[in-house]
Amino acid sequence: MALGQTRKRFRLPVLSRLTIAWGAAAALLVLTGGYFVSSAISGHGANRIALPVENIESLAPRVNIAAAEEERLSPAQEGVRLGAPRLRDNESDGEYEIAAIEAGEGEDFLEYPDEYDFSDEMRDEPLSPDDVVITIAGAKPPTIASLNSSPLAAPIPDPPSAMLQKTPLGDVPRIAADGRKAMHVYAHKFSAKKDEPKIAIVVGGLGLNTALTERAIDDLPPEVSLAFAPYAKNLDFWTRKARQAGHEILIELPMEGYGGNQQALGGAALLSSRTEKENLQRLDWLLSRFGGYFGATNYLGAKFTTNEDAMAPILAKLRDAGVAYIDDTGAARMAGDKTGVSMTTVNRVIPPAADETARDKVKRELLALEKIAARDGVALGKTYAYETSIDEISKWARELKSKGIAPAPASAVLQLRGGAG
Repeated sequence: MALGQTRKRFRLPVLSRLTIAWGAAAALLVLTGGYFVSSAISGHGANRIALPVENIESLAPRVNIAAAEEERLSPAQEGVRLGAPRLRDNESDGEYEIAAIEAGEGEDFLEYPDEYDFSDEMRDEPLSPDDVVITIAGAKPPTIASLNSSPLAAPIPDPPSAMLQKTPLGDVPRIAADGRKAMHVYAHKFSAKKDEPKIAIVVGGLGLNTALTERAIDDLPPEVSLAFAPYAKNLDFWTRKARQAGHEILIELPMEGYGGNQQALGGAALLSSRTEKENLQRLDWLLSRFGGYFGATNYLGAKFTTNEDAMAPILAKLRDAGVAYIDDTGAARMAGDKTGVSMTTVNRVIPPAADETARDKVKRELLALEKIAARDGVALGKTYAYETSIDEISKWARELKSKGIAPAPASAVLQLRGGAG
């Protein structure tokens, strides 16, 4: 009896017991939260997702628009001279070399200037302490290649090792032992009614401007083919993102035009004044900038493409690599016939739409492509990435089906014209 009374005397009031219970629960929550924070920092526990936050900027400044319009194409690449490699042949042993050469010495081999920083290329590297990390319980950590993929189109595959050839300047495409070619493996999968007119658009100059590149990849339909500038930064990242969204891609080859500003084309430009060996060396560097492209296309080049002796070795190299060629000058056909490369020619070059006043020009050219497709069955246009151009093409392409016209990738036009061997 005395023991029972003692227990009753020391029993805490109900309010006090509730206070202790709530305090214990709060302490448990604090400890649990601390565990998850510690797990995120250490890499244990839930999986980590790295979100890169640094700006990916162009190597090249913007330059004179009027000068570019003389060549009918975009000014977006005219500033590529910053960071461009200066390429020279080593006549002594035929090997490529990378060296620091002081100006004026006249040695004849490959040089990359100090300002060209390859460490800035964005690849699948381990997370650094500067990465921003978000922890999501149960999530699988994505690779860069899996970010922002489009559910509407099949991704273009990564290059298999069997379709790559190692060179001193990097990996370049080749035809696999089983006959697989880049022009087929990396083409956008396309099907449409046989009697339906088809129109393809190539949007070039990508990689030089982060915002425009991302807009082109995300906003344009996956049937639109995208061409990337070879001097841009982080090409592995952007081209993989484009392929994951279903866009087939091309590499732009800077070629000599009639404007006379050869410096604006960068050190890897293909020039009629250079020897075949020098141009082919530069082509190797250009082709190694990224992978997974089905074809190449010219940037400028009105003068170079008219020189059959200069152009034919370039097209022969592309043919042997299994890479198609899209020409917008209209002058490469004779050299193309000579080499048997798989190629086709652009019907209309849509003028650069650098401001609001150019919208009507873009609309007129797109309507012209519709008329060509109605007449010939297929049509191919080419332009460069500007806000206005992307706006108009995105809207126009999504309205094509209601007009009985199929938006198509450039590779499909190449095949329908009998140019995809």
